[in-house]
Amino acid sequence: MTVPGLAVDDEQLRGVCRRYGVARLEVFGSVSRGDASPASDVDVLYELEPGARLGWDIEKLADELSEILGRRVDLVSRNALHERLRDGVLAEARLLYAA
Repeated sequence: MTVPGLAVDDEQLRGVCRRYGVARLEVFGSVSRGDASPASDVDVLYELEPGARLGWDIEKLADELSEILGRRVDLVSRNALHERLRDGVLAEARLLYAA
């Protein structure tokens, strides 16, 4: 998938997502809106495959995604979005990966 402002190696991204059981990744926040600065992090929604669990590996996943995207990554579970923020976040989310 293509998100303006991010150079993504799709094959590398697929490999990481499969290894951690990620079903879907979406970018939101300043990067998805196109107003990110060079110092901006990348806000990423994730959804796992049924039965997959990250536990402490969430930090490893964030580190590997940071390497692929070339910026620090903040991961947010799609299922854990606060109801007050949910509609706004989902409205600006841009698909990065889907299994």
